[in-house]
Amino acid sequence: MRLNSAGLAASRILTERREAIAERVTRLYFEAHPQLEQRWKGARQKCSEDNRYHLDYLCEALSFGRPALFTEYAAWAATLLARLNIPGEALAFNLGLLRTILASELDGAGGELTSQYLDAALAKIEAALPELPGYIEGTGPSDVLAREYLGALLRGERHEASHLILAAVDAGTSIKDIYLLVFQRVQREVGRLWQANHIGVAQEHYCTACTQSIMSQFYPRIFSAEKNGRRLVATCVGGDLHEIGARMVADFLEMEGWDTFFLGANTPIAGTLQQVAERAPHVLAISATMSLNVQAVADLIAATRAAGNPTRILVGGRPFNSLPGLWKDVGADGYAPDAAEAIAVARGWSA
Repeated sequence: MRLNSAGLAASRILTERREAIAERVTRLYFEAHPQLEQRWKGARQKCSEDNRYHLDYLCEALSFGRPALFTEYAAWAATLLARLNIPGEALAFNLGLLRTILASELDGAGGELTSQYLDAALAKIEAALPELPGYIEGTGPSDVLAREYLGALLRGERHEASHLILAAVDAGTSIKDIYLLVFQRVQREVGRLWQANHIGVAQEHYCTACTQSIMSQFYPRIFSAEKNGRRLVATCVGGDLHEIGARMVADFLEMEGWDTFFLGANTPIAGTLQQVAERAPHVLAISATMSLNVQAVADLIAATRAAGNPTRILVGGRPFNSLPGLWKDVGADGYAPDAAEAIAVARGWSA
């Protein structure tokens, strides 16, 4: 596992002082912008909360020596705020205050590294942020189906959405293609629409819940495959509430003849270790959607190794898709960007 000693030391200090630093930055921000409390109810509380998030993501990046974990978060935050009509200058001013304060909190290599990470984030958000590209742009049958399915979800027509998918499967579209070419792309597009402030979090949750419901209707077909003696435990780390990706991996391997045990979202380490001990899986698949949960992945892997479990460990999720090699940093045996690639990796391990 790759760890940065200076960054790790800085991360520990900032974690210990997190609350005090967040409040200090917030106080200075409102001393410079006192009018905000009159304009927005709860502005100070929200600013303090945001500063705690800034510190959490910064600590994660420092621990792994991966500045992109913080710069990508800063770009994401800037894009989200822009859609809420909050200019990038507001975030830049806030991060500038954070940089100044942390320079007084840290010294040596850790202080220099922290300043470098914040400078990189400031450069990122001060540059023109590109428009987030859509995930469903083609004209093929799967593109048309994905757009129709997304439209039904956004209109709140879950029965129509279900009908579209089931009709496609009855007409010969494979469940794997439905998962990869429709569900996966639609979920990513829903996330993009939320980040662009075109839909709210409740609508995002509705779309996800509908997709999960439709997936469950395929289980009589998925679980009918002849078994090959291989076992998988799939889980999402504690604090991660996005489970569709890990569920797709479990379903794909189930269709390949594996016995799979999907533990769901936000699974504590103790629960996963218990299942690994009881099931003795050949592969443990771990998903994390937010970069803030990368340390939780590393902690779960370390605990699995410490327990003496010989299982191979596969990781996936947005942070690993964005940063090549991050899977090695957390101590995994392999990485897959999607369910199809997870099959390829698992086959290689079982050969």
